[in-house]
Amino acid sequence: MCTAIGKAAGSRAPARVETGETVPMPQLVLVNGPPGSGKSTLARRYAAEHDRAALVEFDELRMMLPNWQRDEATRLAARDLAGAAIVEHLTARRDVIVPQFFGRLGFIVVLQGLAREHDAEFIEVVLEIDAAVAIERFRLRRQKLREHGEHHPEGDISDADIEAFIIDSVGRLARLPTARPVTRIVPVAREASADQVYELFLSVLGGTTPQP
Repeated sequence: MCTAIGKAAGSRAPARVETGETVPMPQLVLVNGPPGSGKSTLARRYAAEHDRAALVEFDELRMMLPNWQRDEATRLAARDLAGAAIVEHLTARRDVIVPQFFGRLGFIVVLQGLAREHDAEFIEVVLEIDAAVAIERFRLRRQKLREHGEHHPEGDISDADIEAFIIDSVGRLARLPTARPVTRIVPVAREASADQVYELFLSVLGGTTPQP
């Protein structure tokens, strides 16, 4: 099933012909969703299974910067680095997949502009998940990070603020399709397996409506 859907997702019109080969129009895919929804898991799997896809993660770039845990300026620096990486990949005609929560339109519009400037298709995907499920998963992940002594930018959210932050994030994303009707929704049910969610994700990239 994954193979069939994957082929559908890759069947798109060619953008240019180089050295006698037809090069498909690259895609810039934003995987948006609240913390705990599984954005990075989906994006990393997609990049691993698609040779033409490059993964750009804001948080990973931020963690490469010195003093990132104490220097708030590294948040903006990571965005600049991500933007430069996206441009580099699109220029090379690679697909780019970006897992990142955006509750406001600002940077979404920036990404759309980058895609337009580089003759790429911009695809917005929102992972639709119940706030209670996202909160539960987020807390479990934080516990595992602490057990392993690992630090992550999600630590910017204090333990006391987790519930309020995620509820607000889910609400913002629920309103996003009104402003961005082209947004493609992937429902993430509590009982759904990782494979089932991934197949739904591939289906929306292929332009079909997911069936939960």
